[in-house]
Amino acid sequence: MTKEEWVEFFEAVNGRIPTAQEFQEAKEKGEFSIHIESINKVNNLEEANSTVSNSTYTVCPKCNCKNENGSIFCPNCGTKMDGTGMINTASNIAGSIADRINSFTGGEGVVELKMRDLFSQVFKKHTREEAENIFACGSKTTTPLPENISKEWPKPWYFARVFLLLLVSSFMLYFIYVTWFNRIAFPGLMFVAALTGAMPVLFFYFECNSPRNIDIMTVFEIFFIGGILSLVITHVLTTIFPSGAGELIPSMMTGLIEELAKILATGYFISKFKYKRYIFNGLLIGGAVGAGFAVFETAGYIFNASLLPFQMEDQLIHVFNMNPQNAVTNAILRGLLAFGGHVAWAAISGAGIMMVLKKQQEFNWSSIFTGESLRFLILVIILHGAWDTNIIPTLYLQYIALGILAWIIIFIIINRALKEINDLSVENNPSVNFVENE
Repeated sequence: MTKEEWVEFFEAVNGRIPTAQEFQEAKEKGEFSIHIESINKVNNLEEANSTVSNSTYTVCPKCNCKNENGSIFCPNCGTKMDGTGMINTASNIAGSIADRINSFTGGEGVVELKMRDLFSQVFKKHTREEAENIFACGSKTTTPLPENISKEWPKPWYFARVFLLLLVSSFMLYFIYVTWFNRIAFPGLMFVAALTGAMPVLFFYFECNSPRNIDIMTVFEIFFIGGILSLVITHVLTTIFPSGAGELIPSMMTGLIEELAKILATGYFISKFKYKRYIFNGLLIGGAVGAGFAVFETAGYIFNASLLPFQMEDQLIHVFNMNPQNAVTNAILRGLLAFGGHVAWAAISGAGIMMVLKKQQEFNWSSIFTGESLRFLILVIILHGAWDTNIIPTLYLQYIALGILAWIIIFIIINRALKEINDLSVENNPSVNFVENE
């Protein structure tokens, strides 16, 4: 089997291009023979271009990349060269949306959405040692050098365990509350339910942080202080500017105020951590601020839903309602839908700041309103404003659609974060990106 035939066979079986390691292993095992002397440039983000021949090339119908080796799959995006794979499936529609958003925010090329790889470890059994290794990071001895940072799509799984733990805890507290009408259980139910949606997403960002240069205690510091700081800024701004929900303009003002508050809090921590400048770091820092904001706000909404207005003489007071229906409904709605709200929007803004700092190096407050940071900020303000409006009569569909859109943006950011790491690896070790065929 020739090298070209082996690559084509690998693509047909696995649906992707071989990595440098897989290519080298196959070469050492003698799975193919090489008839001519050439250099095969291999990209560690699971891209590989076969040897350039003198024959005429074809152009990919999706990304317009030149396919010079006659492969049935595009070496850049994996699409079939005859175009038969370009059906409007959900995956292709998401990919098309991702490419447009990526272009708007200053990105180049086709976006890879490897969602299957991203969640491939969730339902597999993992050991306690594997869980402990996730948190062994952030120190000088546990932070890898730039050339040793993983360039593969992250495969987080612990976040799903966190979600299950919080969900079960919420149901147990709910059972105690409704069975024995125990008011003492209600504050616990209120706070744990508020954690259920946002906290697993924060752990997801933590696991995705390939540079492994931020420890879990720092994440919790940002969660508490950043969340409270963003709430303080929000309250200051709402005393100056009008806001609201339901109508378009008041909702957009709410989006502007709250997203501005969170990005200012995120900017504070980014300026504080001068040596944490990866895009993945911005995703995690912003996500921690957004998670704190979401949890504290959601807990407040749950508590507010448990009160009933009561007129006493000339004064309106609020009394505690032992009927848990309103509070629990609010907890479920706001808790479970948090995945597409504050914790996603703030993470997007944080990653945008880091993209700007790749060019500016030093942080200054104008970085927030520059380049990619400004573009992502505009996107999250629109998403937040649309979330608060009554665009669709069925709000659940509206929330789910906007949440999916927010996560497409996050997948775009993960794609660009991996490209950043790959580029840094090449800069620190140029030989890593070339394999010489004998």
